[in-house]
Amino acid sequence: MTAVPRRLFGISAALTTPFDENGNVDNSALSKHASNLLQQGCASVTLGGTTGEGPSLSIDEKISAHMALTKAGIAPETIVFAVMETALPTAIAAARKALDLGSKYLLVAPPFYFKGTSERAVVDWFRHFLNAIADKPAKVILYNIPQMTAAPMTPDMVGVLLKAFPDFISGVKDSSGDWENTKALLEQFKELDILIGDERLLAPGIQLGGAGAISGVANFRPDLLIPLLDKHDPAPQLSPMVNLLLEYPVTAAVKSLVGHLTRNTDWRRIRAPLAPLDQAQYDILTSKYDGLFTNGTPND
Repeated sequence: MTAVPRRLFGISAALTTPFDENGNVDNSALSKHASNLLQQGCASVTLGGTTGEGPSLSIDEKISAHMALTKAGIAPETIVFAVMETALPTAIAAARKALDLGSKYLLVAPPFYFKGTSERAVVDWFRHFLNAIADKPAKVILYNIPQMTAAPMTPDMVGVLLKAFPDFISGVKDSSGDWENTKALLEQFKELDILIGDERLLAPGIQLGGAGAISGVANFRPDLLIPLLDKHDPAPQLSPMVNLLLEYPVTAAVKSLVGHLTRNTDWRRIRAPLAPLDQAQYDILTSKYDGLFTNGTPND
């Protein structure tokens, strides 16, 4: 495989969201977690994405979390703000507020409730969205995660939006897990930051010019991902670890491992309709994880 020059976006931790005993977002714990990850070498943190249970958070909660992060000393330009809304007015309002607070990157998922919509209709949704924030200095990352949205962001759709909004479309996060799709994006859009959602594909993606990743694994093992940006071979534990996560509901599994490595069971709290791993699942997951490594690596 011939390596091509890489673009630099880096590793963004797809922040998992801590909740307190009353089910509210624990902004203090979130701020500490985000600060730790940035200190460990993450280039940014992503707020309110899939791993962060974004669709289960209100806009007010996400904006409050953003403000808490910056109050804790986190530079707002290092906060990627996820927009995962079906209603255009809500998506636009959330994006504009995040940009006003200093975020420069938006991770934007397609509208996902109504199924069977055409590619043209989804592109039209994005046109309305982008026109409504056109007065802001935004960098928009299109989010392809069809297993969740049932609305893929195909290379053709990316091309249409890039042609119409070249100053706003900055990248694509491909969480499809489909290497052929990722490779097509890398080959067709060398001017964009192509971000790898499946950590097992990060090393080959970087070889083809990938710009980095927005990663759930970075919540607890950014040290396994950051070296890949310099085209180092992946640690032998990386793929087995991701495969292990995929044996469980991923968000609950990520939270379980964050809690395991920080020795803080509060991280296991999750918001309905998602559910935490039961004790047997937790014990098996953490035991298998520990078996992959000689020692755990706490985040604090």
